[in-house]
Amino acid sequence: MRSFWTHRRRLIIPAAALLLIIPAAFAQRGAPPASSTGATSTGSNSRGNPGLTPNIGTTNSPTSPTMVRPIFLSGKVMFDDGTAPNTDIRIERVCGGSSRLESHTDSKGRFSFQVGQNPMAFDDASDSPGDPFSRSGGQYGGVPGFSNASTRSGPGSALNQSNPLWNCELRAAYPGFRSDVVDLSTRRSLDDPDVGTIVLHRLVAVKGSTISLTTELAPKNAQKAYHKGLQAEQKGKFDEAAKEYAEATDLYPKYAIAWFALGQIQLQQGQRDAARKSYLAAAAADSKYVSPYDRLAFLSAQDSKWEDTAQYSKHVIDLNPVEFPSCFWYNAIANYQLHKPAEAEKSVTELLKLDTQHHYPQAESMMAQLLLDKGKYAEAATHLRAYLALAPKAKDADALKGLLLKIDQASAQTKPQAPPQ
Repeated sequence: MRSFWTHRRRLIIPAAALLLIIPAAFAQRGAPPASSTGATSTGSNSRGNPGLTPNIGTTNSPTSPTMVRPIFLSGKVMFDDGTAPNTDIRIERVCGGSSRLESHTDSKGRFSFQVGQNPMAFDDASDSPGDPFSRSGGQYGGVPGFSNASTRSGPGSALNQSNPLWNCELRAAYPGFRSDVVDLSTRRSLDDPDVGTIVLHRLVAVKGSTISLTTELAPKNAQKAYHKGLQAEQKGKFDEAAKEYAEATDLYPKYAIAWFALGQIQLQQGQRDAARKSYLAAAAADSKYVSPYDRLAFLSAQDSKWEDTAQYSKHVIDLNPVEFPSCFWYNAIANYQLHKPAEAEKSVTELLKLDTQHHYPQAESMMAQLLLDKGKYAEAATHLRAYLALAPKAKDADALKGLLLKIDQASAQTKPQAPPQ
């Protein structure tokens, strides 16, 4: 009878192969154009897989649905503690973990907007997500959060074009509060547009927000330029929008949301260095404004700057561990690459708790790899099965099924056998 250690040695090769699904591409909301991220680059800084550098983002994410026809949505927002609503509450649509601003509430908490009115507009990253693992594509990834729509099961499989909102949710956003989430996956263009009431629940121990507190201090001429930029962006006039945002920041250098909006357009246009400078300016203008740190973590991960990725993502987690699950993902990837498995496991464990909608199926595969590295094969098998259930059509599905079989065979060999009668 072969010993367990014999089988354990046989598991090493498949376990190494599993690394191919871990430090690979993971996309996020607001990703740069395909021209800047189209192919996986090579290098020598990817742990466990020399020669492969993660490809973090892609604008051709299948989790950002193309609208077939306009869909009207309306509803109301209220605070759970009785606070009166206001016009600063954001209404965000999150598809595959990638968020974008759709509207604001009026003074009575009401909102309405048309989905699909501007299919050219790109995702807003003030969620995450990263998104959710925002938003998808690649071996390790897919985002969002990072869910890979092409591999997930359920009604959204194979990009269900008959339901362009199959992977989308609706939420409100306001500093210090967590939003109820409205599932949009079953909505059609002729349905009742009223989504009901979205309740905002007060958060405890959240230091940062997706909304900048410097906004109210902006002079009127800067606010006017900023809103002109928003209008131009909604019409797909990105050059004009960038010009207006730049003017807003010239008029009011601490206009954090204008710096962030400018960075988003620059990133969308492939101007990565300019976008990084804009995000840094946004962070400097308001240190509690979390969104630019999330984008800086994203860019650092794309560039395989793992120390920076770990630093920025940790800062986001410290400021707001609730609304940015994407940074738990970035932090896990960075720490794995930095040979800090305990820190990586801590982040991926928290992500699995937060990701109740399973936007980050790759988190299961990472946890499996971390457990394999520790020799905890039975626990690793549990997470591999979870990953395959979430991504049954993953490129490595057959290889992972083979790995699971070897783990099961090794486990069977180690079970004590009943003495002969």
